[in-house]
Amino acid sequence: MKDKFSNHLKSSLLSNNKILLAVSGGVDSMVMLHLFLQSEVTIGIAHCNFQLRGQDSFDDEKLVLAEGSKHGIETHTIHFETKDYAERNGLSIQMAARELRYNWFEQIRKKYHYDYIATAHHGDDNIETFLLNLLRKTGISGLHGIKEKSGNIIRPMLFTNKEQIIAYAKKHNISYRNDISNTDDHYKRNYIRLHIIDEFKKLNPNFDKTLLDSMSIISKQEIVYKEKINQVIKPLLITEKEEHVIEIEKIKNLYPLDIYLFELLHPFGFNQSQVNDLIQCLDTTEEKTFTSSLNKLIKTRDVLKIIPLHKSEMNISLLESIDRESFKSVGIEMEIKETSYNFSFEKDPSIAYFDLDKIAFPIQIRNWQDGDSFYPFGGKGKKKLSDLFSDLKLNSIEKDKTRLLCNNNGDIIWVIGLRSDNRYRVTESTREMLILKSNL
Repeated sequence: MKDKFSNHLKSSLLSNNKILLAVSGGVDSMVMLHLFLQSEVTIGIAHCNFQLRGQDSFDDEKLVLAEGSKHGIETHTIHFETKDYAERNGLSIQMAARELRYNWFEQIRKKYHYDYIATAHHGDDNIETFLLNLLRKTGISGLHGIKEKSGNIIRPMLFTNKEQIIAYAKKHNISYRNDISNTDDHYKRNYIRLHIIDEFKKLNPNFDKTLLDSMSIISKQEIVYKEKINQVIKPLLITEKEEHVIEIEKIKNLYPLDIYLFELLHPFGFNQSQVNDLIQCLDTTEEKTFTSSLNKLIKTRDVLKIIPLHKSEMNISLLESIDRESFKSVGIEMEIKETSYNFSFEKDPSIAYFDLDKIAFPIQIRNWQDGDSFYPFGGKGKKKLSDLFSDLKLNSIEKDKTRLLCNNNGDIIWVIGLRSDNRYRVTESTREMLILKSNL
């Protein structure tokens, strides 16, 4: 396993990078840590305590901290109020934990200048993900399994499986902790692992290898799919100066139209919901406009025109850091305070309170657009901005004036002056609050 891991680092050109390891204390991540320690890669450790398993959660944390201290590795830890976060946002515990950890990992990566975040996903996880995606609404991209690299996330353990990982841990006397929640088949992933996969193995003892091979084929087929898509859609896009024009007659007979049209418009920032709405009006003579974050699409009788938004239309402002003058320049007063039990929150929509540790700069202020959604404070889950505007009975002028404050990952933190996002609220674990007041 050591040789395979070393070869993977070299072939992936990761040897000269600084990598943040997501280490839970379980056997997978502890073996990954052991393998990285034998490489020449500069590493750090990130551990999330989700406070879901009582003392066990803190014992996991102790093990990871002890291992980091033993090897002199920079170790970052955080405590999450996971159940509270899940309830307030209408999420499952697993989805809440996923959102919390990946948002925090990215904040740590940027703050301490890591190149990548490494997770300990292995081949068995890949199989479970494939089967999970079969239960969901997913296209071909959901069936190629977990990628070795996606954005700043790398998964250097996909070459191995659970059985080999446990054998390696025993051979090298690696300490690790067992997560009892992995035996709870209430979670879909656990149910698949504990019940479904064994049934497939009864039909095919080599099910693991067979499915992984199939996933590799699907991944290659996706390349062919994209090549075919590009062959069809590229000739349809006529560029005239800064505008792009698509003749409606040339796309109406494409089949399946929703697939081709999505692939055609997605690079310009338009989503599937907008594409579906556009298809509904292709046969009409009415003019209709759709707006993404960077472009405007105008549907006329005969053509679709894609026009880049001017800066005045986009009204995008970047705030690079916590700087009073930068906030003031966009009509917002900013203050940072330590949390205290007797702090009094004002019930004023022009004032918003955030957990500063959850805010990753640079942040962005922009206009709202069709399809935008967030998790309103005090609500029961995700909500479209258009529905919020209807609830508040805003007129078209008030809607056009609405600005959004967005975190570095694109999340809407605050519909400025109207409602803040529940995911970034102040909780008992908040150390410092970012207090913002809109003056516009």
